[in-house]
Amino acid sequence: MAIAVLLLARPDLVYAQAQTQTRNLAQNQPEERWYQIEVTVFAHSNAMSEQEIWPMSLLQEPVARNTRPLDTLMSVYNLPDWSVLDNTLIPSPDLALSAATDGFPTDLLSVDDRASGAPVLRNSTFRLPDADRDAFLALPSSAHQFQDTNHALVNDGRYRVMYHNAWRQPMRGSNQSVPVWLEGGNQFGQRHELEGSLTFRFNPGRDRVVLNARLWLTEFTAQMPADSQAVTLPDLPESVTSLRLQAPVTAALPWSAAKVIPVVNTRELRSNEFHYLDHPAVGILVQIQPYNVPPLPEPALQAVPAIEGGQVPESVPVQSDPVASTSS
Repeated sequence: MAIAVLLLARPDLVYAQAQTQTRNLAQNQPEERWYQIEVTVFAHSNAMSEQEIWPMSLLQEPVARNTRPLDTLMSVYNLPDWSVLDNTLIPSPDLALSAATDGFPTDLLSVDDRASGAPVLRNSTFRLPDADRDAFLALPSSAHQFQDTNHALVNDGRYRVMYHNAWRQPMRGSNQSVPVWLEGGNQFGQRHELEGSLTFRFNPGRDRVVLNARLWLTEFTAQMPADSQAVTLPDLPESVTSLRLQAPVTAALPWSAAKVIPVVNTRELRSNEFHYLDHPAVGILVQIQPYNVPPLPEPALQAVPAIEGGQVPESVPVQSDPVASTSS
């Protein structure tokens, strides 16, 4: 309700901020090419029963510090300062307009101080997620294309679907690529059966997308056998742990990693093709498609009647009422 009130009260601020961010992105990355990516990771049901010894040396390299989980549409509820949604604070139109035209930071909103009447500044980074224009945002199920494949895997007792998601991102070279963190399967304390990262980047010729998969499948136990030693899992970077909800202390058990299967693979991908990365324990299904980021819609022009004591233009730019537009 608070979000809806904010949008109805000052929709031009949300539009101005998003327009400024999109314009800056276009200026900084004039030739950036985007792709929509969909991934399913599944494990063989008998993966942990195999007696093969997997070399942990494959996972000696630490997880990259810029590894990031996908954002979600629910992240709007994790605002650090909920007072930005207080409908008693009415942002100043003058500051919003100057911010949109002069490049002034749009996250500094001028509001009326009801006690003193003096304008004050509130620092806010609030912005609604935009599924059409935001990078690394988990897409809703309506944008997924692997439903039938995942359904077949779930119904086949030989496999377990551990992870599935779809998102969009700009594609860059190896020096600027951003690893996407994933985790799935059952959770044991703060760790999951499946963890790791997928990195998508251009090859040097920029005519192929390269996938670097660095995952591990773990078998956990609450009691290690006396003649066994727990396996040390890779440390997680702060970019991952800082966004993770802590497990309740009462439910935490001293889980240990009894067995770990590294999954390290590199594959060049063609767009609009279905790719399968095979492994004795884990399978990775991937599809990438070129994506054109749509421009922001222009604000609608609505007629404003003349008011007593003065004249106003026949029409002024006003953002359409989001509630009214959806009810027509």
